[in-house]
Parts: sequence; structure tokens; C-alpha cells
Amino acid sequence: MHRFACLCPHRMFAALFVPLLSLLACLSGFAALAGEPPTAPMLRIDPGEHTATIKRIATDAAGRWLVTASDDKNARVWDLANGKLLTTLRPPIGAGDEGKLYAVAISPDGRTVAVGGWLQVGESGTSILLFDRASGRLLRRITGLSNVIFHLAYAPDGRSLAATLGGNNGLRLFDVADGRLLGEDRDYGDSSFSVHFRPDGRRLVTTSWDGQVRLYRWEHHRLQLLAKQAAPGGQQPYDARYSPDGRRIAMGFSDTAAVNVLDSEDLSLRYAPDTAGVNGSLGCVAWSHDANALFAAGKANKNAQHFIRRWTIDDNQAGRPLDWPVASNIIMNLVPLPAGRLALASGVPEWGVVTASGQRALFHATAVADFRDNHKGFTLSHDATQVHFAYEPWGKSPAVFDSQARAFLAVTSAGLSAPRLSAPGLEVSDWKNTTAPKLNGQPLQLEPFERSRSLALFPDDRGFVLGTEWLLRAFDRTGRETGQQPVPGVVCAVNVSRDGRWVVAAYGDGTIRWHRASDGVEQVAFYPHPDKKRWVLWTPSGYYDASPGAEDLIGWHVNNGKDAAADFYPAGRFRDRFYRPDVLARVVQAQDEAEALRLANAESSRRTQQARIIDVLPPVVSLLSHQDGDRFETSKQVLRFSVRSPADAPYTGIKVLVDGRPLELQRGLKPARVEGEQRLEIILPERDLELSLIAENKNGASVAVRARLLFAGRKTQEFVAKPRLYVLAVGVSDYADKALKLAYAAKDAQDFAAAFKQQSALYKDVITQVLPNASAEQVLDGLDWLRSQVTAKDVGVLFLAGHGVNDADGDYYFLPQDANPDRLRRTAVPYFEVKKTLSSLPGKTLAFIDTCHSGNILGSSTQIRRGVADITAVINDLTAAENGVVVFASSTGRQFSLENSEWNNGAFTKALVEGFAGKADYTLDGAVTINELDTWLADRVKQLTHNQQTPTTTKPSTVQDFPVAVVK
Repeated sequence: MHRFACLCPHRMFAALFVPLLSLLACLSGFAALAGEPPTAPMLRIDPGEHTATIKRIATDAAGRWLVTASDDKNARVWDLANGKLLTTLRPPIGAGDEGKLYAVAISPDGRTVAVGGWLQVGESGTSILLFDRASGRLLRRITGLSNVIFHLAYAPDGRSLAATLGGNNGLRLFDVADGRLLGEDRDYGDSSFSVHFRPDGRRLVTTSWDGQVRLYRWEHHRLQLLAKQAAPGGQQPYDARYSPDGRRIAMGFSDTAAVNVLDSEDLSLRYAPDTAGVNGSLGCVAWSHDANALFAAGKANKNAQHFIRRWTIDDNQAGRPLDWPVASNIIMNLVPLPAGRLALASGVPEWGVVTASGQRALFHATAVADFRDNHKGFTLSHDATQVHFAYEPWGKSPAVFDSQARAFLAVTSAGLSAPRLSAPGLEVSDWKNTTAPKLNGQPLQLEPFERSRSLALFPDDRGFVLGTEWLLRAFDRTGRETGQQPVPGVVCAVNVSRDGRWVVAAYGDGTIRWHRASDGVEQVAFYPHPDKKRWVLWTPSGYYDASPGAEDLIGWHVNNGKDAAADFYPAGRFRDRFYRPDVLARVVQAQDEAEALRLANAESSRRTQQARIIDVLPPVVSLLSHQDGDRFETSKQVLRFSVRSPADAPYTGIKVLVDGRPLELQRGLKPARVEGEQRLEIILPERDLELSLIAENKNGASVAVRARLLFAGRKTQEFVAKPRLYVLAVGVSDYADKALKLAYAAKDAQDFAAAFKQQSALYKDVITQVLPNASAEQVLDGLDWLRSQVTAKDVGVLFLAGHGVNDADGDYYFLPQDANPDRLRRTAVPYFEVKKTLSSLPGKTLAFIDTCHSGNILGSSTQIRRGVADITAVINDLTAAENGVVVFASSTGRQFSLENSEWNNGAFTKALVEGFAGKADYTLDGAVTINELDTWLADRVKQLTHNQQTPTTTKPSTVQDFPVAVVK
């Protein structure tokens, strides 16, 4: 394996409560980064949740917003009323640990968020960054700190900010307005992980792993140490928190299960709540807002569930404890909320809110698969094209993915091999979760605190691969290291293919990556989302394949200099250039990304596009006037927004969406197409709605910026008319080319339209146009009809059943009755005509697609396969925010769509008709919604086809769930 130089001689200790004792020497290794952060785009995972440990959380004084800071180098702002993600704060980042966030605080008024951690890009020391909470804009930097930041706290008046540092660097206090240093104490013997202000802001308390707790006076911008004494409960005090009345200080520890309550005047021990029976540390502590309860959590767990221990406080004593099991991993932080609620974050990562009785009120589960403790279950085919893994620890929820077919297979161990862990003369011991692995009894050389996690021997016994928390290492059979690779997370499992060509590793960030065994260079990465539906597969250059709705799980992080927040561009923004399933299908066999690209281009006669991501960026739009949760009283509104776009690609237009559909702009009110703040007058419907803004340039459309707005005025029109429903149903069975003949596609279109005809209770009128065995001209006429009829108050539906085909360039065509597969451009209906129609409809728009690659009839007379085509690009394009179409597709990836004489339909249509009739009404409220129909189709179609066909539903992020049918 190729050897890479590490960025610095030391690394952050990976244990969740055990950071590296001193990082000062390491930080000096970054001196070369002084100036501006890296400009090259960085490909990263972003599923809308954190993908690494959430180190700290914080909330404003009123408990409206929660901010989470993570090792994944992002901070996220959440609405505590509903758990919705509002803003992602993106600091400038670099390679390795650069950009990891260990601390976060939000100002009492909720306007500003401070983050800290390993933030040194562009500086000679670390920095604290202050962001605008609503927009994510970077406001200012506080620079020159001598070590990483482990904790941040705003004073109750919001005017000063306290920070504690790693190593023996102690405490700093800064003026929030200008970043001036107001006070400091450097006389610490070790890292400090906690600082907290008394509610009146005149005192503050800190802890340190030098074993001391310190009490300070903070008045008139003057810091004075009042008391310093050894913490009674352990050597490593972690959290220290004032009670709401300021009279007591609760303290937890990283090295013991003790919890101490101290007097806030002299730090004397008042009492120690009962922690009997606790099997791990309780480092995190919090008081309820009314001071009647004390909470603690950390590593303590029962039956694999980590719990919060609660004590009722009465007469300055703690009552009997009560344990609330709430998390699947170490609880990293507790923050009290109004009404007795409590926010928590864990190391998985996951976060949530519990009620005053310990019940989950909100919970965000981890967005990454957990590959821990499944060494023998991480198996490979001989050539590494197939991998068996599990979504959950100890091998639970197993799956098999074929990288060549780009699809999940039936779960089996046949033909797959587990990692070899020993061989004659090659005995590796003490490798599982230790810092001292050995080869034949002799220690292997690792970095201080580096913990070994996984092992696999090469098939010819020439050596082995050792996965650790920081590196993927290769050793020869004598124990000499032959190479190492930096890794995106803990190496939970590793295997070497039996042909000796690949080292495949499962990482703590939820990815599985293929490294060439010859040099260790990564060639392919795979991210299976824990929902077990979505996945994305990509190369280092960004070529990707993805399941429907999954392409934006990855994207490009682009720094904008040290004084600005970074941008993130989802992969779908570059679909035309980088969506290349044909490349991904060849990488593992070719063992080289460039060679796979050459082979794919040669087969399709496609020329390689050399454009760099940085040269084809879409614009970035920011909404300045309307924020999520704002109220409006009149329909006439003035939007204020700004647009940033590359100099060679100025923005060319703006789209305003209401609930995911385009808002018709009045003539003469289009904004000037210039950079900077702009204004646009619009007319909104008098109801609660989601407003979205999208900017466009020659490179494509921006990510939509959204705000949920609440109507607080008096409606000028109380009566709300039902919408009209327009259905265009096309089904082709009797092709002119008899080899393409199908049995039930035309009937499917008729039955689909008839099912919607029954929905007069939901719609004012249902107008259908059914085109069985239609010609190309008839299909195009039908699209024109749909476009001419649907208004902003209506619903438009397109149903397509029959054959489809991708040409050599990957463009998709629907085959009408008179199609000639050898003359697609002249005889078939191109996808762009479908897209043009659906994206222009001002009302809610749904597409039901039961079409695939044109091919000869296969199977028997009772079960016919409707060809196989990959329409993922079509689905993802239609459901992009700028197009806003809800898409129901009959099958996933390159599966067949099946029809059967027992049903007299295709499986997809049979399930649809049943769902509309009421089978999909899971909530029994008399209505069938998009989400309910999705659930029904997924289960029913798989049942009908014995798991041979898996339908998929993809909904734009700008479109909320809504009913499509009612049950009589």
C-alpha cells in the first residue's frame, strides 16, 4: 500500500470522552496552511444529518432552536418545535482533522452561533467562528488561540463568550462584538471541557483534567479566580453546571460514575446523588429549568441502551434515582429545555428531546450504517464485486450489494469469503479494540493512543492489513509497515479479496470503500443509507451512480476563503456530467477509475468531458427577508434575496415556488439580474405554505432555499374550491414492431384512469385523456393538452406504461406504438418533452412511470417482462426542486416490470388501483396520501412479484405530503 505522510505527528484521541492530552505540537504542524483554506472542491457525504459523533449541543434561552456540532465538520440548526433542519453551518475545512467541531454555543437571543474545535485553516492558531443562525453566513472569526476549543458558553447577556482549550491552555473570555480578549487564565495543568456562567452572569465555573474545579468572578470585564480545589468525585471532571437559582453546581466525571453537587460560593461538597449500580461514567449533567430535577448521563448503560439518570431535588437533597433508556450509544451532551424537557446527543450520532417523564418527543436516528462488531460477517466475492455487510452492529440487518450490477442481491453467504485472521507463522493477537496489537507476540508500531479495530490477512500470507481508528495500515509478515492510508472514520471491518487485488474496508462514517491492494489508493466508495432503500456509489473524481432519490446524499464542499462560510453543491447539480453508471459498473473489474472511464466512453462513443467542478458551479441563493416560521398577514409580499454566481456564469433567472410548484410572477416585477441584494414583489396564497427560491445560470439550478411561512391575516375569500384533476394516461401494448408486444400496458392506462375517475369526492372534477396504443404524435398532443389545462389550483397526473429505451448517450425515450428502436430521435418521444411539460405545470404534479428498456419478449404467456432500463436519471431529474414532480416508478434500477394474466394488469398498476381503493389508507382517516401510497406500493408489488420487482417513490424536498385519493 502506498505510504502517505500524516498531517501532524499526533491525532485527536478517538475515545469519546478522552481527547488527546496535548495538541499544541500538532497544531504547529499546520503552519503551512496559514493564509487561505484549500480551494479544491472536496467530495463529502451529506444525508441531512450528522455522519460522525455529535460532540456538543446548545439551545437559545427560549428553547426555540437546537444547534449540534460534530466531528463531520458541520454544525446544524434544528427547529425544536418539529425537529426540522433549518440551516447547516459550514466552516472552511481542510484535510484530516481540520474542520472538526468540538464545541458550540448559541447566543441567548438565538441570533448568533459560535463554533470551535480543530479550526485552524488560514491561521497560525485555532479559531472560533461566529455564524448568523438564520442564514448560515459567517460573521467573524476570533483567532490566534493556542489549542483546540473544547467548550464554549455565552454569558447570559450575550455580550461575552467563554472558551476552554485543550492541553494546559485554560480559559479565555472574548467580547462578542469585536472579538477582543477580555480575560484569561492559562494556569491549567490539562485540558478543560466545561465552562458555565451563573444565571446572573457574575460568576463562572470551569473543570479540567488536572483534577481541579475553578470558580471565577466575572464583573466589569474583569476575570478573578475565587477558588480552586480538587474535584471530590474523580480525577477527570467533565461537565459543571450552575443550578437555575445559582446556589449549587452539579458536576459529572469522565473517569467515574460519581456526580457531585457543590456549593457555588466556596465549591464545598453539598451532596452526592446516588449512582449505585451505574456501570459507566456520568460525564454530562443538567438541571431542569425549575431546579427540581437533576440529570446525568454518559457511558452508563443497561441492556445495550444508554440512559439518563434523573433525581428529584428536594430540600437540597437528591431523591431516589430514575433511569430513562433513551440512546443506543454514549450520551455526549445534555441541555435543559422549557417545560421540563431535555435535549440529548449521542456518539452514534443521534439526537433527540425527551419529555419531563422521560418519553421521546423528538428523535433523529443515525444516518449512517453501523458496521461495528461484524468482522466475520463482512465478506467478499472472489473479485470483490460483491460485498456482504450489516446495517447494525453484530451482523444485524444484513445486506449484499453488487457493485458491478449496482444493485442489492438476495442475502446469502454463498460464494463470499470472510477475512482471514490467522495463518501458520502469521499470528496477529490483541488487535481487537486495543492500542497494543502484536504479531507473533511482538508489538506492532502504532501512534500513541491509536486503537486497532479490524484485521485481514492477504490471501498469499505475505502480510496483513490492520484497520485502526485513524489509519488503514499494511504490514509484511515480519511486522514491517509497508504502507498506510488516511481514513474517513474508524475502520470497523476490513477484508482482502481472494484474488488479492482489493482491500475493502467498512468505515465509521457509514461508507464501504475499495482500495487497490497494490498501492492502497481508493477507487470506489459506497454509502448505503440506513433506510435500506437509498444508496450511492462514486469514484474519487465524482462519477457516481445512485438509487432514485439518493444522488444528493453526496456532494462537493467548496471553501470560499477563511472569512466566509463554505458552500455545498449536491451531486445532482452535476448530473449531466457525472452521473455515469456505466463507469461505476467497470471500476472494480478495471481496478482503475481512469481506465473504467475510458472503457465506458469507448463503448458508448462518448467523449470525456474534462470540466472541473469548480468551473461549472451553479449559483447560490440566500433568502434575506423571510425566515422559517415567519408570519405574513397580506398576500402581497416583497422578497429580499441575494445571489452569488461565478464570474463567467452570471445568474440568468429566479424561480419562486409555493409548496414545490412554480409561482407565476407578475409582469414587470422580475428582479434585476445583478449580484447583491435584490427585491421581488409576489402574491402569495392566503394560507400556511412553504416558500422556495431557486436561482439559475448556464451551469444549472441552485439548491433551493426554503422557508415555512404561516398566514396570520384575515382571509379575503373564505371559500376554498376543490382542485380539478387532469389525468393523461398512455399505455402501449400493440407495437408495430411485434417483438415489443406487451399484454396489459394499454389496459393498465385504462384501469389507472378509471381508478382516478372514482375520486370525485376529493376533486371538483376529474378529466381524463386515455391514449391506448398511441402514436408519437398522439402522445405529444396529449402532453400539450395537459400543459394547457392545469392551473395553479389543479393537480396534473401523467401515467406512462410500455417500453422505454436509453440511447448511446444515455438519453431516455418512451416508445409509442409506431416507434422504431433504430430511429429513436425521429419515431420515439424524448424525455425532454415529458420534462418540459411536467416542470411547467403550475399545480401539483405526479408522474407514474411503468416503462423500461425496449427489448424482446421474455418469459411465458402468463408472465411477461417489460424489458429492463435504468430510469434513475429521469426520476432524479424530475424530482429535483426546480422541476418539482412527485414520481412513482414501477421498478428500481435495472429490474424488470412484471405483468401477469392472473392480474390482467402489470403488478404496478394492480397495486396502484388497490391502493386508491383504500388498501393504502394505513391511518384509516379516509384519505390516501403520497407517503401512504409509497408504503403500500413497496409492500404490495414485492408481494405480487415474489421480491422480483421493487417500486420506488421519489418526492422533491420542496413538496410536502398530500392526499391523492379518498376512500369511499
